[in-house]
Amino acid sequence: MILTFDIGTSALKTALIADDGRIAALHTVEYTPSTPLPDRSEMDPEAYIRACAAGCRNVLERAGVGADSVDAIGLSSQGQTFVCLDRGGKPMGPAIVWLDRRAADIAREWEEGFISRQSFFRSTGYPWLLPELTVFKAAWLARNAPCFGDTWRLFCLPEFLVHWMTGEVLTDRVTAQFSGLYDLGTGRWNVSFLEAAGLREDQLAAVGEPGAIAGRLREGPARDLGLRTGIPVCLGANDQIAGALGAGNCRHGDTTETTGTALAVVTSTTELHSDCRMMAGRHAVPGLFFAMPFANTAAAVLKWLRDLISPGEDYNSFLRDVARVPPGCDGLTVLPHFSGAASPDFRPDARGMIAGLTLSHGREHLARAAMESCACLLRQCVEAASSVSGPVRLVRSLGGAARSGLWLRMKADMLGIPVERPACSEAASLGAGMMAAKATGRFGTLEEAADSWYRPDRVFEPDSRTAEAMDEVYGRFRELYERFYGCTQAASTPGPW
Repeated sequence: MILTFDIGTSALKTALIADDGRIAALHTVEYTPSTPLPDRSEMDPEAYIRACAAGCRNVLERAGVGADSVDAIGLSSQGQTFVCLDRGGKPMGPAIVWLDRRAADIAREWEEGFISRQSFFRSTGYPWLLPELTVFKAAWLARNAPCFGDTWRLFCLPEFLVHWMTGEVLTDRVTAQFSGLYDLGTGRWNVSFLEAAGLREDQLAAVGEPGAIAGRLREGPARDLGLRTGIPVCLGANDQIAGALGAGNCRHGDTTETTGTALAVVTSTTELHSDCRMMAGRHAVPGLFFAMPFANTAAAVLKWLRDLISPGEDYNSFLRDVARVPPGCDGLTVLPHFSGAASPDFRPDARGMIAGLTLSHGREHLARAAMESCACLLRQCVEAASSVSGPVRLVRSLGGAARSGLWLRMKADMLGIPVERPACSEAASLGAGMMAAKATGRFGTLEEAADSWYRPDRVFEPDSRTAEAMDEVYGRFRELYERFYGCTQAASTPGPW
């Protein structure tokens, strides 16, 4: 069996995956990053280790198996969150969580005086100089924390756990890319970025392939986890890419979407694209790339609405009457840009909006309008991705929103193509398991692992009877955005890699 750790922003999920790819046991440990100051988001690094230990012991107990049943450990993780370690290998302070925006001024300085947005995109694959990136917060520490110069290693969370478990100093190239410090063209850390940020290359981990063995489990961590020593610990990937792999997204044109707090689409391509409306990068699958358009806020808008109207109400109850509302919500339109607009035109000044309200609208109209707005975001993102991959024929839907059949039907109707729900709701954990299975020789390639372990649950076909109504919803959405924030689908800025 394979044990996996999926390190999220607010929870760490531990899964035990059987030899046929089914999850035998799952345990979630929740935690909450602290916000000591506005725009700060921090976490006790030891909380991640404690969550791993608690999760491991729990899944072994739930599955009714012993430590000898675990053959390998796999990883999936949020991006950008990092920890600084001293020469004794101990954290020098809290982990700085990716949500932290303390480096906004530094990101702005870089764009105004050091590097253009287009050049940054060509190097990192990021279409915007986002203050959440590791590179800018490391630069902030170099400028503001006197002890930063004593840093032995700066680790994102996967290499932090790899080092704790094995003593090795190694990360995977997908995690490296998401830091903003890795050059896609050279496949190495970007020396000019390191110098500008006040970092040295020897403070970062060596970079390896997803689906490779990083090292072997040491005695102390093995005791903490309740496992035997010597188990292979395997390199994984960022959770978006691990989730895509876990949903069978491993060939050109394959497309997955995740609707959670934010929304992200991952479309696999055989070439590294140069369309700066969306993120570009190298897939976990060797020789494959991805296009990733995204939106900053999606299901977060529905949560905001629920908390505003009926705090604490169960979502099933809150959405009970939504199915009775016709497509288009009787003229109601929501712009879900509550934290600015991302793909395709990147307008941080954009804000959310509810338009067309009348006295006849109820909370069910507001809820459906929020759900439709996420479907509109998805259509925008899929249209952008298809410009580099060719027509998208099917979308596999991940994240908490995939539990709602009603929402998936809306998405299928909005896109005009089938939307498929995977049988495994923990795609990132499954993807981490696939990479560990490949690393330990169970499969020869990641494609083989995905073909063997991915299983669909249900396909939602578009309803031709609502196609015209959903096209009208999308047209209204676009018109409202363009009226207030200018033309969407901004022209790409292509350039050679």
